[in-house]
Amino acid sequence: MAEAVLEERGRLRIGLKPIAIGVAVALVLGAATYWYVELRGRESTDDAFVEGHLVFLSPRVVGQVSEVLVDENTHVLAGQVLVRLDPADFEVRVARARADVEAAKNRMAQSRAAAEAASAQARAAAVRVRHMEQELARANGLYERKVSSSSQLDSAVAEHDAALAELRAAEQRELAERAAIANEAPVRQAEAALREAELALAHATITAPFDGDIGRKSVEVGANVSPGQPLLALAASSGNWVSANFKETQVGRMRVGDPVEIYVDAYPDRALHGHVESISPATGAGTSPRSCSASPCGSASTSLPPGRPTSPPRPPSRSRWVSR
Repeated sequence: MAEAVLEERGRLRIGLKPIAIGVAVALVLGAATYWYVELRGRESTDDAFVEGHLVFLSPRVVGQVSEVLVDENTHVLAGQVLVRLDPADFEVRVARARADVEAAKNRMAQSRAAAEAASAQARAAAVRVRHMEQELARANGLYERKVSSSSQLDSAVAEHDAALAELRAAEQRELAERAAIANEAPVRQAEAALREAELALAHATITAPFDGDIGRKSVEVGANVSPGQPLLALAASSGNWVSANFKETQVGRMRVGDPVEIYVDAYPDRALHGHVESISPATGAGTSPRSCSASPCGSASTSLPPGRPTSPPRPPSRSRWVSR
């Protein structure tokens, strides 16, 4: 009886070995098939970051903040007013510049009027000169015939010379006034000063250059600000991308336009789909575009689909990139 049991157990052990081998072979074949069908030609990395367009907004003029119309994490639209500076000083400059323009235009009008008056005086002086020439010729003839004295001739010469001098003076005044009319530089300078004052007034209002979310707000009402001083940051609502760093051995067969699956920590159960937008032609942080890594590895970028939730400016979040 014991011998029969041993023989049965031996047969059982002998029968399990082919089964185990078959299962192992099946698993290997299944893994190989899965790799060939699903994973072959894929590359993945955890060294990836979500990035986007970020701009720090600052004033272009010196002034005191009178209004702050946004808070942290506020979503704003392009052209929406964010911060206003006290416009009083700028309005005074605009009013002064407008008065200077009017004064310059009035001087031009006065010059035109003076030129017309000088022209009329010159015409009158020319008529008088012609009359004096006739009188001088008559006085000279009478003197030659011994009818008049030399004093009468001298008087006629003096009157002729005076009329001629008056004509020349009127002509010079007309030329000077015409030159003043032709020179529009004073008016243009006044208009340029007015334009500059109007720009300064416009720059007292800071608006959003594009749709986005506010962050890193560091401005308060009453603060004195200067040009170039960062007041707040604006992160674009769209156009974000993922920068991923790969080993040099991984990017050899990657091409621009290849489909990409992206998994972001903020949405662990959601796969975002994009495509390879660009691949760095070199390695290293100094030459890799849109790369946050300083390690000597390739870098590629992908465009994310529009409409995905965005967040205000903050350090880029980690993400995982799978290139197919």
